[in-house]
Amino acid sequence: MNELYRVEGTLSRGFVGQITYTVCLEEPLQKLDIHFTFDQDKRKYRPEEVTDELIRDTKALCLKNYDLTVDDDRARDIILGDMKTEIHTLATVNDEFLGCVHKQLTDRHMLWDGENASEGCIPRPVFDGVLKVTVLVFNVIKDGTGYVLTVSGE
Repeated sequence: MNELYRVEGTLSRGFVGQITYTVCLEEPLQKLDIHFTFDQDKRKYRPEEVTDELIRDTKALCLKNYDLTVDDDRARDIILGDMKTEIHTLATVNDEFLGCVHKQLTDRHMLWDGENASEGCIPRPVFDGVLKVTVLVFNVIKDGTGYVLTVSGE
């Protein structure tokens, strides 16, 4: 397939929101691949990255958001076991829903090929018009989380 569009970006810790990229398809396509990836090493914390400050911040958030008091060991468990960067991708063409991928993967493809489509996507024989890909960011735990989005087709 031919690469039609490519964008790279960087997300900051704590970012939550949506970023939509619009691609005007110059000609009808029978195959489409939306590939999204973000830094594998930014998805979760490693034990050596857990600092006293991070433990303190996590304890404060547990108290503020959940009225839950946790000790240092429980905060460490939360940081290493529960906290993660979570980013999903959604696609439309001419404002018609194509699919949304919610899998917890740092590297994912949304693929369409005639009557076949990736899980979470609706099969479609042709793509023509305005493609919108929305990066749905639910949580970013580390500064400098880089991502790459490419759109390819034929």
